[in-house]
Amino acid sequence: MQAERNRKRLPPKRDAYRWARRITGLLATAAFLGAGVAIAMMVIPDNGAEVEAAAVATPTPTAKPSEKKKTTKAKKKKPKGPTKAQLAMRKDAVDIVRAEGFTTLKESEYDFKATLRVLIGRPVGDSAGGHRAFFFNKETFLGTDSTTPSTKLSVAKQGKVTVTLSYGVYAAGDQPGEPSDRKRVRFKLEGGVLAPQDTIPLDGTRFQRRR
Repeated sequence: MQAERNRKRLPPKRDAYRWARRITGLLATAAFLGAGVAIAMMVIPDNGAEVEAAAVATPTPTAKPSEKKKTTKAKKKKPKGPTKAQLAMRKDAVDIVRAEGFTTLKESEYDFKATLRVLIGRPVGDSAGGHRAFFFNKETFLGTDSTTPSTKLSVAKQGKVTVTLSYGVYAAGDQPGEPSDRKRVRFKLEGGVLAPQDTIPLDGTRFQRRR
């Protein structure tokens, strides 16, 4: 009876022993796997860490200062028109013509760039009194082309030290005040003196008063 009871008790002891070994094996396996996972976590870097490390390692590009465009100094443009000094010189010349009893016809004929300058004038209050040329060495008054007037007189050409005048010349049958022919006479500044280079037409051929 006792032996039979012992046999009945042995199987439970062996089953308990086997379960104990299995549990111990499972725990050992779990411990091994846990150690492996821990090692893997230490060896394999975290993606977030990589991104963070890359962000730290990569220098932030700095914005380059914008290059200032080279600005070239604009050249001062010379005034197209006459200067104040030149205008004052012309005004003085007009005043001289006026003082001689004449009024200027075209102030624009006064050439600021030339040394020998000229203004054409006619007697004040006498439109039929003929015309004369008034010459200037810059601001210095030199005199007139002639002591007698001309019915028609104009500036044909202007040089630096020369002026060519165009005279109206009467032909046979021309009415007073209407000369049909023309003659050019060149005047030149020589040593500060005005000198005609051609013969000026005679008084009677270049002036006839209109009736």
